[in-house]
Amino acid sequence: MKIIAVVQARMRSTRLPNKAMKKINSIPIIQILFSRLSKSTCIDDIILATSEDKSNLPLISHISNLGYKHEIGSEEDVLDRYLQVAKKHKAEIIVRITGDCPLVDPLIVDQCIKELINSNIDYCTNTFPPTFPDGFDVSVMRINALKKTAKEATDKFDREHVTSYIKKNNNFSKKNIVSTYDWSMLRLTIDNTEDYEVISQVFKHFSPNIYFSWLDVVNLYKKNPSIFNTNKHIKRNEGSIITKKESK
Repeated sequence: MKIIAVVQARMRSTRLPNKAMKKINSIPIIQILFSRLSKSTCIDDIILATSEDKSNLPLISHISNLGYKHEIGSEEDVLDRYLQVAKKHKAEIIVRITGDCPLVDPLIVDQCIKELINSNIDYCTNTFPPTFPDGFDVSVMRINALKKTAKEATDKFDREHVTSYIKKNNNFSKKNIVSTYDWSMLRLTIDNTEDYEVISQVFKHFSPNIYFSWLDVVNLYKKNPSIFNTNKHIKRNEGSIITKKESK
């Protein structure tokens, strides 16, 4: 059973341009993400899925130099981008990771993968509803669920956000991983300058270690909540909310 992680990332972010290659402690964000994700014990391969826009060339070059694979697909139709990567690499299970989550935790990733396999379901996530901090989002799906979604989803929002169609469609078997306490109010994704400042402070605290867990971050919040104040006014999934409004 081949399991691949597909990391969607591009350089043309409107709120924080070139964020994938912005550095934290001299290391590009995308490199930190791939390094942390590589600690998963379940994933067979990690692949960058980016768009055909020429602005992504520095991103592609950096990932290639690190020894990882990449695939180029549609700028707008991210769902098709995922499907093409999955088919080309003959994946049976696909892990969806977004490039704005450098704190991705391999323990959560593996938990979702194992739950999908053991429960024999189509889709497993930790965001439906979220109880983990924003930035530790994981979605895992079987290839047949991805193919069905790509065939049936017609809404622009669903094509861009990949798993939204699965979440609202009762024809898929689903499960949500939950934390023992709801930490969803913590924002640890990178979408703008305030987010970048918060995550930079988190990595600075743990430096030079980049492999700390999500629970380590929670404990840091308990001890020093002021580190997390800069972006706490931003709503979770604000970017996708804006996109949804624009697509109507």
